[in-house]
Parts: sequence; structure tokens; C-alpha cells
Amino acid sequence: MAATDWDEATFEAYRPLLFSIAYRMLSSASEAEDVIQDAWLRARQDQHADVRSPRAYLTTIVTRLCIDHLRSAERTRMEYPGPWLPEPLAEPNQESAELASSLTTAFLVLLEHLAPTERAVFLLREVFELDFDEIARSVGKSEANTRQILTRARGRLRDSRPRFTVSRRESEEIVRRFRHACVTGNVEELMAVLHADAELVSDGGGKAAAATRPVLGADRIAKFVLGYAGKMHWSESDFQIVTINGAPGLLVRHPISGNGTYSFDIADGRIRAIYIVRNPDKLRGFLEHTH
Repeated sequence: MAATDWDEATFEAYRPLLFSIAYRMLSSASEAEDVIQDAWLRARQDQHADVRSPRAYLTTIVTRLCIDHLRSAERTRMEYPGPWLPEPLAEPNQESAELASSLTTAFLVLLEHLAPTERAVFLLREVFELDFDEIARSVGKSEANTRQILTRARGRLRDSRPRFTVSRRESEEIVRRFRHACVTGNVEELMAVLHADAELVSDGGGKAAAATRPVLGADRIAKFVLGYAGKMHWSESDFQIVTINGAPGLLVRHPISGNGTYSFDIADGRIRAIYIVRNPDKLRGFLEHTH
């Protein structure tokens, strides 16, 4: 299949896969869409490509574009005001349960510990289950080197990866209890759903009020959340239970405090982490897809 044979229908057939890869690499839906558009232009312009497998060819283009993008964005993220969190995704592609588990905010935050090439190798093997020879071509490494990179990436994440899968029903119930505790100011109820060593991370991007550092421990989180809730006079109607990155979360719309998404890492019936995104630039796409 030569480059001149590319048509939009062929490319569109692979768009869901390409977006799945790009979003997990970049943790940004808008940046993932930009990469996919760039990949389409490159595929159309590559007159000398001998494409035996369109999927492998396009995966390679998208992977390399994402690696380049992450490297160029590294300084920007280092200079980012306050904690940096992934852009919340409202409507993920129809993916299997296995793929959905790698879409959660907690998983994407975990991937931030990996260098760009490590991230690509880890995702292509552990999430998308590509063969090592295909992964090696995608990242421009030897197969032996690719295996070493995967081993290194696994080692970096070994102690942090979630070990238990929580049912959607259980997750929604815990999210509802969290919401109720916030709007009623019930500290006992809030403490009951928080893990003792829970963490709260808030991303305002310098454009919305947010904690400039992670809040650690159930006691501090309860004081922080309930203190803020008291000032804002939150009500139950301010919170909408929505799907964020494939998992139950909260969308807050408030005339004073503004908009925000709350994602949760839940294990053993308690919240281990709360990820709050209030940066309006990161919320734009989510709000467009949420009614």
C-alpha cells in the first residue's frame, strides 16, 4: 500500500486506536487530536512508504510524534504553576474493560514517572499488547534494547501500580458519600471514605484557585476540603456525578468557585487519591461533552 493509496476512510478506521495511544502518551485530548492530525498529514505526504500494515505504520508515526512532543513539553511542565494533572476525558472510545483500566487519572499520573520512550514501550506492550518487534520499530530501538526499556519501566512502577479493581457500583457509592460529606460538612463521614494516607492534588494552572502543593493525609484533606466547601456554600446540586476517564467522578459547577473535575483513586473501599482539575484550559473539552 503506497502513500498515494491513503484515503480518509482507511485512516479513520484506525483513529480510535491512534487516539487511545496518543491520549495515554500525552494525557491531553486536545494534544492527542493535534498529533493525529499531524500523523494524517505525514502519512499522506510520505510518497516512499511501503506500507504492508497500515496499523503498524500509523502506530509508529503517532508514537514517535508523541515522544517528540513529550520531550519538547518537558520544560513547559517543569515551569507549570503548581501540580500538573492530566486533562480529563469525558467520552473515551468504546474500549474493553482491560483498556479502560489504563485510562484512569491515577494510571496516567503514574505514567508521569516514566521518560517518553519508557512510557511508549510500557503502553504499547502492557496496555496494547503489541509484539516486541513492532514496538522496537515504533520507538526506533533494537528489540533487545526495547525489552530492557520495558524492564526498567516496570521496575519504576512496580510499587505504585494499583493491585485491586473496584466495581463501578462500589466506586459510585463512595463518590456519592464523598459528595454528601462535602456539602453537609460531615467530617466523620468524610474521614470514613478517606484512606489514612490519602493524597489530594489540585491543578489550577495558575488560572484558577488551587492548592499549590499536594495535601497529604486524611486529616489534612478533610480540613482542606471542608474549609473550602464552607466558604463556597456548596450544595448537592453543584455536584454532578459524571464519568471521568472511564471511572465515576464529580463535575463541580459553581457561580463563585467556578468549574472543576474530581477524579478518585479508590481501593479497599476508601479513597487513596483525589485529583482536582480547575485549569479552565484543561476543562474546555470536557465541559463541551458534558451536559
